[in-house]
Amino acid sequence: MSRGRRKFIKNFVTGTAGVALGGLMINAAPADAFKRLFFHPMAGDTPTFPFLRYVADYNIGDYIPKDQGGKFIQMALIGSEEDEKIVAAVRRGLIREVYGEPIGWGRYERSEIEKSVWLNRFYFLPSFARMYHLTGDRSYLDDMMGMIRQWITDNPRMPDSHRTTYNWRDMQVAWRSIHFSWCYYLGEKGLTEEEKKLITDSLKEHAHILATGFGQAKLNEFNHQSHGALAMLYLGVLFPMLDEAVELRRKALIILNHHLENAFYADGGNVEQMFGYYPFETHLFRDAFLLCTANGLEPPVNSLPMLRTMVRFLASVERPDGTVPQVNDSYEMQVRTTIDTVNEILGAMALVEAQGSVYFPDTQVAVLRDPGERGWYLLANPASVIGAHAHAGRLGFELWHNGTPLIIESGCCNYDDPALVKWYRTTRAHNSAVIDGLTEAATSSDLLWVPRRETPNRITSWMPGEDYSYLTMVSPPEEATNSTVRWTRTITTVKSRFAVISDTFETEGEHEYEILLHFPPSEVAADQSRKALTVRTESGSGSGSKPGSESGSGTGSEPGSGMVTEVIAADSSLVSALTITDGLVSIGGVSVKAPVASFSINGKGTVRSHLVVIPSAGNNGGASVKTRKRKERIFITVREADGRKTRFPLPYDRVSQK
Repeated sequence: MSRGRRKFIKNFVTGTAGVALGGLMINAAPADAFKRLFFHPMAGDTPTFPFLRYVADYNIGDYIPKDQGGKFIQMALIGSEEDEKIVAAVRRGLIREVYGEPIGWGRYERSEIEKSVWLNRFYFLPSFARMYHLTGDRSYLDDMMGMIRQWITDNPRMPDSHRTTYNWRDMQVAWRSIHFSWCYYLGEKGLTEEEKKLITDSLKEHAHILATGFGQAKLNEFNHQSHGALAMLYLGVLFPMLDEAVELRRKALIILNHHLENAFYADGGNVEQMFGYYPFETHLFRDAFLLCTANGLEPPVNSLPMLRTMVRFLASVERPDGTVPQVNDSYEMQVRTTIDTVNEILGAMALVEAQGSVYFPDTQVAVLRDPGERGWYLLANPASVIGAHAHAGRLGFELWHNGTPLIIESGCCNYDDPALVKWYRTTRAHNSAVIDGLTEAATSSDLLWVPRRETPNRITSWMPGEDYSYLTMVSPPEEATNSTVRWTRTITTVKSRFAVISDTFETEGEHEYEILLHFPPSEVAADQSRKALTVRTESGSGSGSKPGSESGSGTGSEPGSGMVTEVIAADSSLVSALTITDGLVSIGGVSVKAPVASFSINGKGTVRSHLVVIPSAGNNGGASVKTRKRKERIFITVREADGRKTRFPLPYDRVSQK
């Protein structure tokens, strides 16, 4: 045996050699880290559950954000993420009421699959374990174990279960593995040895499915796989007695490394363009980091820098009410817990807040935000991706003022709801434009899922400023629903007083245009002579608004007084029709009616429209708008209801622009 080979073996045995794992270098010094990765821990070598310190401060649903389907059903069935309310609802008989007696675990598999997975993933079960952990009341464990026993009895794993039984597939296994882990460790002091064995024996079955499913699948960039990897890491680290523990750890780290490198753009946005999934995806890598570092393993490569990038993205797009924008298949998820817990991990690396304006060139999202709590919040999403989870809302945006939503994204609904395809993913469900009646859903016909496609829609300028800020988006004539028209949209916010939505349609022929604006549930009145709208929004009625908060207050008004907003066409003669119809908007996971305004324009050649948005809280409106062309510039004069008069140019909107 050569001297070099003998030295390698010696280092291997003593734990001083580094081991390459799927592109991840695991330092084997100290030897204990190497041992934990490749061998079952010896007797007494107890894994560390690193999440206990969060249990006192956060409800389970806040610390572990759900995927969108789970969140929708949670809000529909219980209406809360508070553990006490979840436990109370289940104890009142919710499960029997919805799923029957005995429990029909597969009752909704063919009719309402999201309702089925909410039950079988046990989203609600760790709430019982947390309540026991906080109170020491054994009755919570009795209820928890009763549900676990019943599920295990009614859902045995067969050799072909992963192909024939929905409960043993994909995310059902991943979520349940994580939730059973939380139940085990939060209830550990009160569980009997028989109860612990019952859980670990079931997790052996789950481990096999994870190892042969997620563990052998081709690497991709989508959230199911990264979540499956986290579940593998949970079981591989926290239950080292499992036969697949070593393989689970190995494959989990390979997958998580791949996703950190490929599932996110360089600026932090995710490739699925899912704002609502973002807290959920951030927690995957947060928990992976905590599990590894608490148990002597090297975390996924570049975990800390990427977590910093992710939390910066969340903090930057966060709406004034503390939620993510309802862009694409998104529910207005709260982000504070995710941001705060990641910042705790980052320590000195933490980005405390990102309340200013920001542009994400890779994700193709931009935010214009006035400093402080008051003023404008504008988020622009040109829809650079359409299909799968991404909607057909090209050149879409959300606009808030003084914490109140004025013009909003519709959001999304339960995936079992036909309205997802019929309404939410279509062009008409967004603050977009319809050209020559051509609309597009992000789906094909009535199909629920289709492949995503890249689009040429882009943000072309972004300019925050002290007196006014603006951004520009372009949808070129190559876009399928543009009917050979080049559509340019610029949105300007002028101090904290008003905003201008400028649309330029450039083409050779004659076309029909509908400019669509969506409002929160509100009273909308149309003045046909001025082609103007008066929108009365009550505090707390908008998407994402929190009852009892001050989010509905405006300048010169008391909290909770609501908002009066005027939307005025700067050139009323250009608008051939102004109509108001009912659309849908998701609020708290529930679809409710909300008004949609359509400004119709017929024009030949280059057509320019300017809609001025004037919030005037606490009064009845009465503003006026005029435009004037001078050489190559367009000047807009706004006279507000209180008599204030503002005249300013649109330097980016050249009359000769091509």
